[in-house]
Amino acid sequence: MKRKAVLITAMGEQTFTAGQRARLEAAGIIQYHRSLSPLSPEQLTTLLKDADVAGLTPRSVPVIDKESLGGLTKLKGITIFATGVDYIDTAWLEKQGIALVNLPEYSTISVAEHTMGLLLTLSRRIHLSQDRVRGRVPAGTSLRGWELRGKTIGLIGLGRIGSCVAELAAAFGMRVLGYDPRPERAAAVTRVDLEELLTSSDIVSLHYPSSWGSSHSFGASQLSLMKQGAVLINVSRSALVEDEAVVDAIEQGRLRGYAVDDRFSLADRAQQLIAEGRIVQTGHTAWYSDEVIERGYEAMVNNVIGLLTGDSEDTSSLWSRGMNSDA
Repeated sequence: MKRKAVLITAMGEQTFTAGQRARLEAAGIIQYHRSLSPLSPEQLTTLLKDADVAGLTPRSVPVIDKESLGGLTKLKGITIFATGVDYIDTAWLEKQGIALVNLPEYSTISVAEHTMGLLLTLSRRIHLSQDRVRGRVPAGTSLRGWELRGKTIGLIGLGRIGSCVAELAAAFGMRVLGYDPRPERAAAVTRVDLEELLTSSDIVSLHYPSSWGSSHSFGASQLSLMKQGAVLINVSRSALVEDEAVVDAIEQGRLRGYAVDDRFSLADRAQQLIAEGRIVQTGHTAWYSDEVIERGYEAMVNNVIGLLTGDSEDTSSLWSRGMNSDA
């Protein structure tokens, strides 16, 4: 008897090509559901009550935990349209025997390129230059930038994305330092300890994952070690960085700028710094590109089929504790 999968995405059935739908429907009983906004636990329970497998996107299901899935006894596998699992109580899933499959490689190139885009935005004052042309900032606003060639960039996290950023930075003529506690990560960088990276880098870029229920890991103590006038880039998760400490460091003149691919939580306090272009925010869009969408849904289809048929070779990555880096 075929197993059932419920796939909840922004566009429902139209998310997938005709060929993808044919492959899915050959592997199991497939129900598509369209959701442009987060579902309540009650709605989710109703949709998934008979499902063996669920395909979920963070847009529709922004939290996966006991509260959202606790009443589902038939569910045996979940595939997510994401790399990070910080919004998922993975320990609870493990206790329930529910397999979790993520997409570890679908957005690597886009996120790495976005990292360089944020760095170029800060270094060349691109955001301020546009705003001045449009009359959004005073005419006297300085647009003077600085070059990347010859600068030192320190990468914290040397997984897939960190390694890709290292290649791009080297192409710009930058000196690349890297720190990662996992020795098996062998990116082509000069590996140093964390303190040396922070004290030696003109730019520090974060490429390691956040985890369920974790607190800030990059705050005042780390910022105090950074070079005077250095720049911090964060395309991982905003929760990694203590926003209060960033504002303090910029106001005190120790940090030149901060770029984050997410909403800045202290927007009210930081309005002046944002207006001056010292804090740059993008809307969690580092991953968002044509190629990522194409790769991601193809991988998600493979994951659903793998979970339905029990063939692990069809899944992109069966997530397990300690392997959830972006990265």
